[in-house]
Amino acid sequence: MKMYSENIQKVLEKQGKTKPTLIQEQTFQAIKNGASLVGLAKTGTGKTLAYGLPVIERIKQIGGQAVILEPTTELAIQTRNALQEFAKTEGLSTIALVGAGNRKRQLERLKKDKPDILICTPGRFFDFFSENKIKLDKINSLVIDEADDILEFAKADLLSSLGQNLSSQAQILLFGASESEITHNCEELFGRTFLLVDVRDEQKSKVKHYFLQVSNEYKIQFVQRLAKLDKFKGMLFFDSNETQNRFAKIFSHTKTKFGVLASDSNKQVKEKLLSDFRKGYIKLLFVTDLAARGLDIPNVSYVINFEIPSEANTYMHRSGRTGRMNKSGCVVTLGDDHDFRDLRKLVDGEYKIQRVYFNGYELTTTRPDNKAKEEVKNDKKVENSNAKKSAKHKKKRWRNKKNKGYHPRNKKEVR
Repeated sequence: MKMYSENIQKVLEKQGKTKPTLIQEQTFQAIKNGASLVGLAKTGTGKTLAYGLPVIERIKQIGGQAVILEPTTELAIQTRNALQEFAKTEGLSTIALVGAGNRKRQLERLKKDKPDILICTPGRFFDFFSENKIKLDKINSLVIDEADDILEFAKADLLSSLGQNLSSQAQILLFGASESEITHNCEELFGRTFLLVDVRDEQKSKVKHYFLQVSNEYKIQFVQRLAKLDKFKGMLFFDSNETQNRFAKIFSHTKTKFGVLASDSNKQVKEKLLSDFRKGYIKLLFVTDLAARGLDIPNVSYVINFEIPSEANTYMHRSGRTGRMNKSGCVVTLGDDHDFRDLRKLVDGEYKIQRVYFNGYELTTTRPDNKAKEEVKNDKKVENSNAKKSAKHKKKRWRNKKNKGYHPRNKKEVR
């Protein structure tokens, strides 16, 4: 039996999505029936459609508005794009309300179009909400996406007050990749009962986690080599904008094409850069955690950590940019011996970290044979020695030949 409405099913089939993922399957009916719910699933396993599709069907059925809160502008626009076609097929309209957008135009669209699905960053939402441009009594679904990180962008007391003042008919949905303060204390924060759907242990991943030993002075060469690997499409993560900008400035002198997704770049620049990366015009993207939060870019084969992340949750979110929708991928962390020990301690057995080495245009977990290396070196020495000897012999032969041939002994012999 098909889960979704006929209209939504047609769009899914058109997009090649023939089977719901685990989190989609296990949350659909509860959300459609109006339950408040915490949904926990690994990154890249279809959480956006897991809450988005049943919410669209519910709003179509009972009316009102759905508000989806996203931590960043990029994620809000990405979510709007992911849900727009599904909403449209059900006769519903969507809007992205973000701080980086034109406030006046957004306000005009809110008044004129009266959109059904509002995808907002917390700052812009509370801006309009405080001026009564978004009506509390119209909200029938409140979704807090990336709930494990939302408190970096919105105050807990604001979210709590919003949730507690919603009507009894309204539902609250919290989705994320890990437990956090807001998901752990949700019943106390929002004053209602929540269902918990946690499928993380049941989800298998094809992502491999590697450590590539390198000192800071050679990281440029190693990043260049990584960018030349077969089927490479990668995101290089930095802990700060300063490190990102400094490395980008130096790296710009190499022949490797790359882009820099900075958190302070304007909306148009970011959209163009992400579009080029998605289409494969750029195969290496420099990013920070804030700029890349929750981005869903297909076929990213490599995530590279320029240095070890400070928190395990950060490592998890970075890793989620590759291997999405059960595809294979690699996470490669750069560092020295001390970093390798610190990384293993950080992830604490959650991921199996293996040392990795270059093998032509591939990576291998097999350590290069030093003896074989010496043999190669010796072979090269012999080749060089033979080449030098051959060159000397050629010179001697040339000197001997230079005086050979017809030379008249004296002028008398010249005719």
